[in-house]
Amino acid sequence: MIGLDTNVIVRLLTNDEPEHVAVAQRYLQNRCSDSNPAWIGIIATIETVWVLQSRYRFDRATIADAFERILRAAHVVFEAEEHVTAALAEYRDGADFSDALMSRLNRAEGCTTTITFDRRAASQLDGLTLLAADGVP
Repeated sequence: MIGLDTNVIVRLLTNDEPEHVAVAQRYLQNRCSDSNPAWIGIIATIETVWVLQSRYRFDRATIADAFERILRAAHVVFEAEEHVTAALAEYRDGADFSDALMSRLNRAEGCTTTITFDRRAASQLDGLTLLAADGVP
């Protein structure tokens, strides 16, 4: 597998540096296959969403659409792909992407819940429990 760094993913999604995009596309076309796919890890996924939101000011639908295109692309594999897909749906509905993904990953590892002080996140996501000031959920 060939791991993709956040900056490569961002270049491919934004086309803001066409010369880098061309180099990355050529590399991936020549090097990636079913037996040697491009790998997008959890950290790169979360970082990419953050960069597209904060730096590029892309809206949720645009970001979710872009990731869904990547998820369907040949020769690309996401770490915890089923959880990324589900978190994108929750993100599209208004949840924070990293909160949604964290909640899903924690549940997959056997956590019964994930405690948080984030009221909004706890109200939006089934896998999060608001921790009250007295320490009682």
